[in-house]
Amino acid sequence: EEEEEEEEEEEEEEEEEEAEDIRPHLEEYCKPRCIKALVSYQECVERVEKDDSGEAHCTGQYFDYWSCVDKCVAPRLFDNLR
Repeated sequence: EEEEEEEEEEEEEEEEEEAEDIRPHLEEYCKPRCIKALVSYQECVERVEKDDSGEAHCTGQYFDYWSCVDKCVAPRLFDNLR
């Protein structure tokens, strides 16, 4: 009985190891679709680098870019989970 339990645990561990996170692949697929937000972020970064006040930041543009990527990734990711 103990041997059976050990075998089942090993099988479960193997199944877990086989699972691959496809999110990074989906992000790479979606990034070109968010080029406008990326350009906006990159332009902001250039402005901030020239700003001497230390108060400028690009948090909004950064989140806009990743929000765009996430909106593209989410439906594809959940379709693969079904």
